Amino acid sequence: MDAQSGAQPREREECLSCRLIGSASLGAVGAYALHQSRAHQPGSRVAKRVMAGVGISFLVASYVRWNASQFRERLR
Repeated sequence: MDAQSGAQPREREECLSCRLIGSASLGAVGAYALHQSRAHQPGSRVAKRVMAGVGISFLVASYVRWNASQFRERLR
């Protein structure tokens, strides 16, 4: 809040293409990480489980990125 004017700062609204590109990028990285965690890929079991966790985290981040405006409204 600005002390002199008394006005609250406006929230930054993202355009549809920004949300789409950001969400798709996070989703693609998550899908790739999940693919790398499959049984036919080289690596130890621990490394594959870590990659699966990373993949799921990126997919969740993609979902949150797409629905960020709804989450902000719920927090108010």
